[in-house]
Amino acid sequence: MREVTYREWEKADCVFVAELEKQCFDDPWNLGMIESSFSDNCFFGYVAVSGEEIIGYVGMSCVFETADVLLIAVREDFRKSGIATELLKIAFEKTKALGGERVMLEVDTKNVAACRCYEKIGFHRIAERKNYYGESKDAYIMEKVLLNDL
Repeated sequence: MREVTYREWEKADCVFVAELEKQCFDDPWNLGMIESSFSDNCFFGYVAVSGEEIIGYVGMSCVFETADVLLIAVREDFRKSGIATELLKIAFEKTKALGGERVMLEVDTKNVAACRCYEKIGFHRIAERKNYYGESKDAYIMEKVLLNDL
């Protein structure tokens, strides 16, 4: 396994995140959307780096006691190696430091690997949104209560 380091997401990373979004999703966020989120005062994020390349990222927004996972992905050849879990754990610490008590996310109901990852680190399905990602592409709404980690 190649060495992976983690650091805060910087403005210059948005271009690389947009490229990775295109590799990982059928309907990716574009550069403008990513830069717009990054410019929001409530936004924070982290990237996973191997060598000189960003191979994973998480972008979140925290308002009052609730944080939302807006963006998360890991490059295909690095999946199933704990990178997404580590990115989320780092983001949870920041969320708690900001006064956040819970984290919410939406995930495609057909993305079994992501659902398992989220459930493994304490997320629970609380609802389902029909057609969230388009026609016949439903999403689970998942929640993790961070107070349980104390």
